[in-house]
Amino acid sequence: MKQVLAEGLNGFVFDNSDLLSNHCAHVFGAKNSDNQGNFAFSGGRDIAAARHVRSTWCHFIGANADDMVVGGQTHTNNVQFVEGTHKGRGALSPTDVLPNCDGLITVTPSLPLYVAVADCSAVLLSAPGIVGVVHGGWRGLQTNILQRAVDLFVGKGAALSEIFAGIAPCIQATSYEVGPEVADGCPSSAKHRGEGDRWQVDVALWAKANLLELGLLEPNVEMSEIDSGVDHRVFSHRRQGEAAGRNGLLAMLTE
Repeated sequence: MKQVLAEGLNGFVFDNSDLLSNHCAHVFGAKNSDNQGNFAFSGGRDIAAARHVRSTWCHFIGANADDMVVGGQTHTNNVQFVEGTHKGRGALSPTDVLPNCDGLITVTPSLPLYVAVADCSAVLLSAPGIVGVVHGGWRGLQTNILQRAVDLFVGKGAALSEIFAGIAPCIQATSYEVGPEVADGCPSSAKHRGEGDRWQVDVALWAKANLLELGLLEPNVEMSEIDSGVDHRVFSHRRQGEAAGRNGLLAMLTE
C-alpha cells in the first residue's frame, strides 16, 4: 500500500492497478500522529469529528458522505448485498446502520461502502462491475465470512480469476498472542505456537490463506504488510485499549 494524505488526515491505498481498472475507488483512512482520523460514532467518541473524517475520505474517492452504507458490525459472518435503496444507512447516525452485518457488496455505482477496524482485517474485494468490503476479525474468519463474500461475487457473475483483493493494515503474529479459542481454525501458515497454550496469530495471513483456498489467484491478493499492533499510523485496540479510534475502509464503484 502507499500512504496518502487528505486535509491533513493519514490514509493508505492499494498499489494494484487492476483495482482501478475495475472502476474501484477506495481508501483506508487511518490515524494521525495527534490521534486524529477516527471514523467511529460508537463508544462515546466525537461524532462531529468522525463526520469530518468520513466526509474528507469520501471526498477523496469522489463519493458523497451522506450516501455511505455502514453495517452494524458484530463479528458475524453476515454479508449483505446492498443497492441504491440502502443509500445513507448509518452515514449520519449509529442507530441507522444495517444490523448485524460485517460485509457489504454492491454493483451500484457511486454507492460508498464502509467497514471499521482497529486490528481486525478489512478486506477489499473487486471485480468488473462489483465491489465489496469485509470486516474479517477472528470470529468472522473462523466462520468463513470471506467465503460468503466470494460466493456473492461469483453469484453476480464474477469469475474467481478476475476477483482482486486487498488486505488492509491489521494485527500480525508478533503483536497478537491469543488462546486456543482464537487459533482454532486458523491455517497453520498464519499461526505458530507460543508458550503453553498460547499462539501467535497473523490475521492478515489468515485472510490471505482463506482467499487463496477459495480460488483467488495469489498475484491478485495484495497485503499491506502494516502491523497495526506496532505501527502508530493506524488505530489498534490491542495497543491503545478501549479508547482506540477506528480505521475505516471505504470503497465505491465509479461510473
